[in-house]
Amino acid sequence: MEKHIDESRIHDGHRSRMLSKLAIHGQHIFDTYELLEMLLYQVIPYKDTNPISKNLLYAFGDLEGVLTASPEELIKVHSVGERTAEYLSAIGGISDILGAEIVCDDGISFSDYEDVGRYFYDHFRDLNRSQVVALFLDSSMRLIEMKPMYDLDYNSGGVKAKPFIDEAVKCHASVVITAHNHPFGPLYPTQGDRATNKLLSDAMSMAGIVHAEHYIVSGDYFIGIGSLQTFSVKLSQMPEVSSFLNAKNSHNGKLHKAEEGEENSPVVTKKNTRDRDFLAKLLVYPAGTNSEAYADMLLAKYMTVENILTAGINELALSVDERTALYLKLLAFITSRRETDLFSFGKRHSRTEIAEYFKALFVGESVEKIYIMTFDSKDRAIGCELLGSGTVNSSDVLPRKAIEAAISVSASSVCLAHNHPFGTTVASGDDMNLTKILDSLFTSCEIKLLDHFIVAGQLCDTVFL
Repeated sequence: MEKHIDESRIHDGHRSRMLSKLAIHGQHIFDTYELLEMLLYQVIPYKDTNPISKNLLYAFGDLEGVLTASPEELIKVHSVGERTAEYLSAIGGISDILGAEIVCDDGISFSDYEDVGRYFYDHFRDLNRSQVVALFLDSSMRLIEMKPMYDLDYNSGGVKAKPFIDEAVKCHASVVITAHNHPFGPLYPTQGDRATNKLLSDAMSMAGIVHAEHYIVSGDYFIGIGSLQTFSVKLSQMPEVSSFLNAKNSHNGKLHKAEEGEENSPVVTKKNTRDRDFLAKLLVYPAGTNSEAYADMLLAKYMTVENILTAGINELALSVDERTALYLKLLAFITSRRETDLFSFGKRHSRTEIAEYFKALFVGESVEKIYIMTFDSKDRAIGCELLGSGTVNSSDVLPRKAIEAAISVSASSVCLAHNHPFGTTVASGDDMNLTKILDSLFTSCEIKLLDHFIVAGQLCDTVFL
């Protein structure tokens, strides 16, 4: 007996299947219209969003056009209502948030030594892994940015001064205060901690940056270990910095319990309201009345929208419900695709344009990945291929895949790129070893290795060739 498909039920479960594939495989198995289709699920619950997605892309040319269009322009597209138009317009603001300076409310003073310690405690108290973070401040001790710098022990030998100086220059910071945690003790500094601290202080002082203090947090306590006492800048022109340093002298080496007086701390209670309000607005769609509570929890844990979008789905689901966690990853993938779709293959590009492409490609990635971009004899970009996921190392598999990717398209030159999620752009020993191996391999095949980019958030650097 011939079986017939019930056309009325052919799309049953389509949305859940699409979202399940996104959670498992990420963005790269989907076309742009499919990512936009899934994004529209939040505001169009009962209608097929596939044709609406295609109509939007046709009307505005690409994802960038859709996400930069005004609500008035969006509403002219068939089946796009006011709520959908407002939703897409709000999501278009994510690119303005990523990499932008974080400025807290006016009037917050960081001159109080214990308040700064409690601020770090607030960041570390739910973190069960070692991490090094930094506060970047202006000459009046106002917060510009707080940024996780390393996911490793302070005394490991892997903490270098360059990322701190690079970030300070990028965000125009005059003062840096650093901290790390001892998640399982002890509280007091090791010899390695003190050696690393001196290295950072010396380097920042030579760069004209005040490294005002370094805190250690363990359990409910924090302690300062001091920093360089002589600075190459005129502190008389920065009275708020001088006030903090004077307060520091009476506190160094003293143990402080973080919870004491925490409720009265202006630093702990006033946070990054710009990111908070923006995030709460976006979370209304999947989370409803929980949006503000979710925004507070996520920013308390991850500090910035950029760090939230980089976190893995399973990690996000520890703070929010599964639907909201997947929505956040979809926002990251949409932001990535918005930028990468603008990159034209078959054309020549500057080194800066290539670096910007890779920065966009890695938005939202919570695991380390490595890509190869290939070029023809006229330096035109031919394509970009994923070589592998996980920790980048000099295994036998990766070099073979790299050379096969280049030879299969008759590439004359290539460049590599990999990411350091939640890390810095400093090349590890494995990064440098792999680069040397691949450079030698490509040279033997008369293919030139142009660059090996390392991407960490909105920062990009290269392994020295």
